[in-house]
Amino acid sequence: MKLLNTSVFSKRPASLALALTFFSLTAFAQTPVPVRSAQQPVNDALVRTTAGLAPNTNLLFNGWGLTPAGEHVRISDLPLKMVVSLDKKTLLTASGGFSDTGLSVLDIATRKRTQFLPLPQMWNGLAFSVDGKRVFVGGGDSGQIYQFIYSAGKVAATETVKPAPEETLVFLAGIAVHPTTGKVYVCNEANHEIWVLNAQTLMREAAVTVGEHPHSCAFGADGRHLYVSNWGGRSVSVVDTLKNRRVRDIAVGIRPNDLTVSKDGRLFVACSGDNTVHVIQTKTLEDYAPEASPARRLPENTREIISTSLYPQSPEGSTPNAVAVSPDGKTLFVANADNNSVLVVDISNALFEDAQRNGESVSVVNGFIPVGWYPSAVCVSPDSQTLFVGNGKGLASRPNFPSTDETFVKKKNRNISPPFDYIPRTLEGSVSFIARPDTKQMVAYTEQVRRNSPYTPEALHRAPIRSASVIPDQVGQPCPIKYVLYIIKENRTYDQVFGDMTNAFGQPIGNGDPSVTIYGENVTPNHHQLAREYVLLDNLYCNSEVSVDGHSWCDAAMATDFNQRSWIISYSKHGKLPGNAELETPSAGYLWDLCKRHGVTYKTYGEGSKKVPSVNRGRWTGARDMDKVKWWIADLQEAEKTGKLPQFMIMSLGEDHTKGTTPDAFKPDACVGSNDLGLGRLVAAASKSKFWKEMAIFVIEDDAQNGPDHVDAHRTVGLVISPYCKRGVVDSTLYSTASMVRTMELILGLPPLTQYDAGATPMFNCFGKRLQTSVYEPLMPQVELTAKNTVKSPGSKESAKMNFRDYDRAPEDALNRILWAEAKGPDVPYPAPIHRAVFTAPVDPEKP
Repeated sequence: MKLLNTSVFSKRPASLALALTFFSLTAFAQTPVPVRSAQQPVNDALVRTTAGLAPNTNLLFNGWGLTPAGEHVRISDLPLKMVVSLDKKTLLTASGGFSDTGLSVLDIATRKRTQFLPLPQMWNGLAFSVDGKRVFVGGGDSGQIYQFIYSAGKVAATETVKPAPEETLVFLAGIAVHPTTGKVYVCNEANHEIWVLNAQTLMREAAVTVGEHPHSCAFGADGRHLYVSNWGGRSVSVVDTLKNRRVRDIAVGIRPNDLTVSKDGRLFVACSGDNTVHVIQTKTLEDYAPEASPARRLPENTREIISTSLYPQSPEGSTPNAVAVSPDGKTLFVANADNNSVLVVDISNALFEDAQRNGESVSVVNGFIPVGWYPSAVCVSPDSQTLFVGNGKGLASRPNFPSTDETFVKKKNRNISPPFDYIPRTLEGSVSFIARPDTKQMVAYTEQVRRNSPYTPEALHRAPIRSASVIPDQVGQPCPIKYVLYIIKENRTYDQVFGDMTNAFGQPIGNGDPSVTIYGENVTPNHHQLAREYVLLDNLYCNSEVSVDGHSWCDAAMATDFNQRSWIISYSKHGKLPGNAELETPSAGYLWDLCKRHGVTYKTYGEGSKKVPSVNRGRWTGARDMDKVKWWIADLQEAEKTGKLPQFMIMSLGEDHTKGTTPDAFKPDACVGSNDLGLGRLVAAASKSKFWKEMAIFVIEDDAQNGPDHVDAHRTVGLVISPYCKRGVVDSTLYSTASMVRTMELILGLPPLTQYDAGATPMFNCFGKRLQTSVYEPLMPQVELTAKNTVKSPGSKESAKMNFRDYDRAPEDALNRILWAEAKGPDVPYPAPIHRAVFTAPVDPEKP
């Protein structure tokens, strides 16, 4: 039975015109949903402004196009390393993702996966022994090395070894095997060192200190020196393996990760934080000399820097995180994870006779290949004619409702299992087999990558579409809005809250599914009324999957490659990835850093924590959202007296995360109701302030991992509230977290932080040109806000074991099930799972 909040309708009757507008929108709900074709540039204004534009196989929820080339084989998510067997018949792939960590064995000739060997914990360490008969796989923070026997295309598990059983600071990452001694060298990322392992027993013989958080390692052309990428240290360490001594550090770019050596001895190092690959010669270890001259460059420095972004001097956002050189030594391939593309570079020197005569090397960028979502590994076939690309998140984004996970259906106690997939389970890895493109195909591929990118260099200074509202479309233009309050909430999908959305006459509005709504208008009357009075956003998506990357997307319009990997390994309980601030922080910093650089005053309330100077942190204490908002309101009232209000205010308001059904904790609907009332009180105070006529409030969830949605697992709850907002409209423009960030930046005269906010569609359509001030009065949720769980609450025992000290330390998959059962009851039937085809046909070579 649907509960209607009668106080909403009695206090705020809508106009007949508004009701008819909503009705007319609803009347056309059965018309085909608009989608983007592969040939349409996502940067085209018509594509960006198409109402109801839905993610599909050619468009991700974040506004980036996806048109993967090649033939695809489904494997586990987040492949981190791929190697070809010495007999040239088999491709091995190590996947460290959420759903199925393990080793995939693919037959190169048939392009089929022939084996999958599950492993409890693993990372990017994968290598063959010198004779090609053994396979070594690093076990992450288990401290183990898994061994396999390889023969005739088959892999069989053998003894697992713990090289240093007494060590506690362990996370085993990249692996390299000495070309003559067969000794195994392993990055211990946790303790900033390289382990030297006995070739036969794999027991540790030595440990060599290197830079911070070593990621990968490879032997140079001299066969003596090991080169180690220090992921957390902007350097490559050089280790003399005869003396087991670190002899030098070479400065490179931001967050150096994967590396590879070409036939001529050049070392290529991917640097994810600044869209570069740094090139170092490894034939000899040059004598160190600090002075350079016109005749002699600084030894041991980077010899060349290759930009991997689609456009020169782009901000962070391409994320090169995997490199491979073709066996013929002519071509370098670089996976750009956040651009969903692979860079192709001619490293043959065939075009530069002068370089050949002088013994120098010059790289020439040939173009880009469109690949799957978040490519995270690359490799090349023995004949150099086929590129293998490991796509970390699959070939498309999809809804998480109904569930496609058959294990939920098969479980005995079906009432505990949700009818939707936990968002990390929607990620599907794959390996793409792509024929080496000729010149004509490379041109077509590159043009397709351009069509798939919403970012262009012009976006750094001007929004990708023109504004017909008070929001400027050029950076630095004046705006009548002077103050921004940015509220970040926790873990809700659109359908979970707004699936039951109606107008004042009870007619459905927006693209919602009430069958999966669990915190509807009776629990969240302020969210509903504010969306009804201002703008209902029914096509807004989180850029993130979970809160770990969610807060980074909200605060910085970017989640680093470390951030992306760390949440996957921790949420799946496959270990904990060690790191530092260098790894976690995007290169341009956070919104408060951006404000500081440009002289915009700011204050944070809970968000950012110790990353923000204490003088810029507002008081933010209390257990309940409905109570702690008093601190911001008090600061607002003080500003009324002084006339000084920070231009940018950012706030964490996350009680809607809930504490599950933990006994004696507040019930889930009480938590969500408290969050709703807190929001209502904030808006009420702002609307009565003298600053209101120059203010805008933006509200979004940090991620949408905590519930079902029939459109896409990333679709979320968001609000834009301002006297300059349009009134009583549904805005179905495809927006993302980055869209909200870009809109706030334009209001405050700030440039974008990354390619993602630069390329995002600003929320111009939410605003008009006319000032319409009105006072808002908060509404009381129709649930008991102080009600607590009991030991008889569904899932109370499981909830009691969860960690709720901070957002999202609890296992969200299990928490999802508990919240569903608590809200829906034990007798709600679950819809049957749906099954989606995986695209496996090769791309038509005549089509780009």
